[in-house]
Amino acid sequence: MIINYLITNVSASRDDEIPPETQFGISNNITVTDVLKDDKFKILKFKFKFDAAFTADNSKEIGKIVINGFVIYTGEDMDKIYNTWTESKKLDSSVTEEILQASLNISILEAMSVSKMLQLPSILPLPKVSATGEHQDDERSSKKAKQK
Repeated sequence: MIINYLITNVSASRDDEIPPETQFGISNNITVTDVLKDDKFKILKFKFKFDAAFTADNSKEIGKIVINGFVIYTGEDMDKIYNTWTESKKLDSSVTEEILQASLNISILEAMSVSKMLQLPSILPLPKVSATGEHQDDERSSKKAKQK
């Protein structure tokens, strides 16, 4: 079970001159870089690194966000998880999804804020509103209001 997390470093940059008509490509990656064991507090500390790269039409990198941090984990299989890491530098399958998902959630929330400050596109696609007709939208709104 994850009991805490901390972002330890955020670095970001963007190109000074990006034409307004630029089409962006965004790729991101999350990696666990180390696992540390603390016998005193009976925890594992999973260090992670999140990278988001913003590219232009010509695949030139025009922005980058890097976030480092860790999540703190406690549970019954800590020795097995730690031994798997020290032997193969791979996460034990029992915690892979939980650790990566938590690290990604933490990182994306921070990266959204940083990308806004740098006037880069959102890391995640934002929902879009589609107006197909005024009459239909009014009917949907009134139905939602009645349901509440």
